Amino acid sequence: MSRILVVDDDIELCNLLQEVLQDEGYDVDCVHCGESALEFIQSHSVDLVLLDVMLPKLDGYQVARRICQRFATPILMLTALGDEASMLDGLQAGADHFIAKPFNVPELLVRITAILRRVGLERQRQSYVGAAEDLSEQFLRLPLTETESELLQYLIKNMDVVVSKSDLQVNILKKELCPFDRNLDMHISNIRRKLLQSGLSKQHIKTVRGRGYSFIKVVNG
Repeated sequence: MSRILVVDDDIELCNLLQEVLQDEGYDVDCVHCGESALEFIQSHSVDLVLLDVMLPKLDGYQVARRICQRFATPILMLTALGDEASMLDGLQAGADHFIAKPFNVPELLVRITAILRRVGLERQRQSYVGAAEDLSEQFLRLPLTETESELLQYLIKNMDVVVSKSDLQVNILKKELCPFDRNLDMHISNIRRKLLQSGLSKQHIKTVRGRGYSFIKVVNG
C-alpha cells in the first residue's frame, strides 16, 4: 500500500483528499504546515507528497527544496497559482508535477497513479541493478581462467539476451565456429562447475538449444 502525505492548511480539503485517496486504497496522512511535513517525512516512509504552495511560515517551494535535499520522495504540488512563472518556480524547487486548484479529482488520481507507477519502476530498476552488482562481486571471486572470465562477462553484458555460439566464438575465442569444435562448450561447462563449487547456481548460464547461451540473473535454484 502506497503512503501519501497531504500538506495543506485547508483542513476541509485535507479531509476530502484523505477520504478520496483512502477509498482508492492509499494510506494517507495529513499535516497543515511545512515544518510538520518535514518532521513527518523524517520519521516515516512516504511514497508521494501532495504539497500546497500557500502554506504558513515555510511556503511550498521552501518545503519542496528541503525535501529534495534530503529525500527522493516525489512531490505533486497543489496550487491556486496556475501561471507559468509559479509552475517554473515549483519545478525548480523540486516538484515532479503541478495541478491547479480547484482540481478535478479523476485527473488528480490519474496523476498520482502515474507518479507512483514511475516510482515503482525505478525501485525495481534499482533493486535489479543492486542485485546484479552483488552477483558481479561474487563472480569476481570465482577461480576463472582469463578466457572463462571474458566469456562470463560478455554474457552478463548481454543479460537475458541469447548470445549465439558463433558470436562468443568470434568475440571471445577469436576464431570462427567449427561444427566439431567443442572448445566453447567446455569453457561454459567449466564456468558452470565453478559456479556450483562456489555455492551459486549453474542455471545462471542457460543453454538455448540451437541458438546459444544466455545469462539469467534470477534463477530457481
